Amino acid sequence: MKPELLKLREYAKQYAEIALSDSNLAIPEQYRKLNSLQQVRPPVLVFEVPWGELEDQEKLRLECETDLYRGIERAVKRALYQFEYFRGDYAIHPYYKVRIRTKGTGIGLTVQEVKIGSATGTDISAHEYHDILPDEESLEKITMPTMQVDEQATQRALEAAHDVFDGIMDVGLGGYQLIFNMWDEIPRYHGVENCLIDIYERPDFIHKMMDKFTRYHEETVSLYEKLNILETDAYYLHCTPACTYELPVKDVAEETVSAKDVWGRGMAQIFAVVSPDMHKEFDIKYMKRLFDRCGLTYYGCCEPLHNKIDILTEFDNLRRISVTPWADVDIAADAMGNRYVLSAKSNPAYVSQAVFDPQPVIEETKRILLACKRNNTPCEFVLKDISTVNRNVNHLSEWVKTVSQTVDRYW
Repeated sequence: MKPELLKLREYAKQYAEIALSDSNLAIPEQYRKLNSLQQVRPPVLVFEVPWGELEDQEKLRLECETDLYRGIERAVKRALYQFEYFRGDYAIHPYYKVRIRTKGTGIGLTVQEVKIGSATGTDISAHEYHDILPDEESLEKITMPTMQVDEQATQRALEAAHDVFDGIMDVGLGGYQLIFNMWDEIPRYHGVENCLIDIYERPDFIHKMMDKFTRYHEETVSLYEKLNILETDAYYLHCTPACTYELPVKDVAEETVSAKDVWGRGMAQIFAVVSPDMHKEFDIKYMKRLFDRCGLTYYGCCEPLHNKIDILTEFDNLRRISVTPWADVDIAADAMGNRYVLSAKSNPAYVSQAVFDPQPVIEETKRILLACKRNNTPCEFVLKDISTVNRNVNHLSEWVKTVSQTVDRYW
C-alpha cells in the first residue's frame, strides 16, 4: 500500500469515529423535526469558510499526490477541522459519499467577464460581465442540455474511496440537487445593470429570456430523472438542513428517484432592488413551473425578502425561506408565522475583524430569536458568505459559542 494511502486511512479512521458517533447520528433527527415545523432548538451552522486563509496550517495541509486521493484528503481534513473548531450542529453522513460523475453539453454560452479575485482566501470574487445576449436573436444561441453518466470517472472515484475507507466505514453513491438560479445565471451572460434596465424598458425580451432559461432547467430536471441521479440523502441544501420526514431517502443505485422525492431551491438575488410585483412577474411565475415538480422547496439567498413573503405563497410546497442580515427579521417572522422555517443568515462581517466582538452577534441573534418566538416560527442560524476571518479560526469558534449560548438563553 502506498505511503500516502496509509496516512490517509489514518485520517479516515478519525473521520469515521466522528461519523459513526451517537452525537453525530442524532443530529439529522433535529433537522427533520425543524423541517416538519416543530419548535426545536435552532441549529447553529457554519459554511462557505475562506479555507485559503487557513490551508497552510498543518492540520489542513495536503500530503497526497494522487488527485482522487487528494480530493478525499481535502474533504476529510476540512471536516475534522470543522468538528474541532466550529462544529456547532453540523453533521456528516455515516458513510463516505461519492458524487456520480456526469458529462454534457451545457447551455451553449461562454461567460465573458473581468474577474477580480479576492486576496483573503475565499472563493468569492467580484465580476464584471460582458453582454453576450443583447437581443432576441442572440437567445437562439442557448441550447437545451444533453447529459450522460460518466461511468468510468464514477468508477474511478468509487475505487479511490474504497481504497481509503474499506474496513473503516461504508462508501455510497450520491446524486444531484435541484438548484434553480436563473437570476444568477442570466446576469453572467447579459450583465446585472442590463437585466435591471431591461425589466423596465424591454419586459417582453426579458420574458422570452426567462422562458428559455426556465425550459433549460426543466429539461435538466428531466435528464436527472431519466438518468436516475437525483440526491435524496442530502443533509444540506445550500448550507441549510435538508433532512425531512416527508421526502424518502432512496438508494440511487437500487431505486428510482423523481423530482417529487427531493428538494428544489430558487432565488433571485439581483431582485433585492425590484418591487414585489416585478419580482412576482419576472421570477416567481417561472420558478413555480420548476418548484411544482419538486417535493419541497426553499427560496431565497442574499436578497431581502421580508416585504415579499406574500408573493412566495404562490409556491404550494415552500417549506423554508432565507432571511438575510439585510432583511427586517421582525417583519419577516410576522409574515411567516409557523408556516415556514426561517433560515436566518447571520452577518459574516462580525467574524472579519481583527478582534472578535461578541456583542453585535448577541444582539443580532437575540432579535432573531425573539421575533421567531413571538410568531412560533421555526428557525436556524447559518453563517455563510464568509469573505475573511482575518486568518483566525478562533473567530468562527467564538461565533459558534456566542450564538449557541444566546440560543440557550433566549429560546
